[in-house]
Amino acid sequence: MNLLGCAAAFVAMLLVYLASPNQRALARPLGRAARWLAGVFAVLALVAWVAGETTLPGIFSALTALMFGAVVFPYLCWWLRPAGERRSR
Repeated sequence: MNLLGCAAAFVAMLLVYLASPNQRALARPLGRAARWLAGVFAVLALVAWVAGETTLPGIFSALTALMFGAVVFPYLCWWLRPAGERRSR
């Protein structure tokens, strides 16, 4: 269950990042459906972590995985496309 919780948290944060207007991975950000689906994956991550652990450690583990995903994806895009390669908008 912990791997499912991590995977769901990372998918949720990837969708949140790709739906953000400040993302640099796509030409246009994803729409509202991606934000809604990110919420579904975040709840799935929480449920998976709580099922794998007890309630309080599961909540903190899910939040930690979500925060880690929120930090990793902007840095990953920055590493793949440095600031010198930006397009002017």
